[in-house]
Amino acid sequence: MKPTPYVREPGYALRYRDQRFQSGSGPRTDDRERRALRRLLADVVPPPGPWLDVPSGAGRMSQELPSPVIQADRNPEMLRAIDGREQRACACATALPFRDDTFAGTLCCRLLQHLPAAAERVAVLRELCRVSRGPVLVTFFDRRSLQSLRRAVRRALGKARSGRSSITRAEFQREARAAGLRVVRFVALRRFLAEQTFALCLPDAAT
Repeated sequence: MKPTPYVREPGYALRYRDQRFQSGSGPRTDDRERRALRRLLADVVPPPGPWLDVPSGAGRMSQELPSPVIQADRNPEMLRAIDGREQRACACATALPFRDDTFAGTLCCRLLQHLPAAAERVAVLRELCRVSRGPVLVTFFDRRSLQSLRRAVRRALGKARSGRSSITRAEFQREARAAGLRVVRFVALRRFLAEQTFALCLPDAAT
């Protein structure tokens, strides 16, 4: 079954690619995320083979992964906004169109915070585990952070919800185990301040 394309307003993908991490706090966030990913990649020796970046967006973080990289996103406009010649697939992270153990490793950046239900997050983690023979690198929003507290206060005051969800590290570990993964290490962009946190996981069969 082909994934249902996810399409936003015209021009969104190009604006995201060209502006999201180029202005305001964007460049600092981009630098911190790249450094966090590099730290985790330095901790592992993945098996040979291609990597998967899902959702890849416009390919920003794909540049940090070992080559070759398959870039997958459910938004076809994002895939068309990617610079470069990497292979691409229009796919949803909960139903990846790849065989078991296809990839040497997988990256899933900036997705889980948009999934409010644990079952949704576990479904994504399970798919990442299924298609990976090696490291599974994932980001999530850590509830024990100043940013998360500010969001909770805004909700309590009746302000509009952001559509983002945060969980504790312990919750993430439980969800990872339910998906067949073991958490090896966490790296926060700014512990207890910023929510964004990277996790290095390994499939149980690889531990």
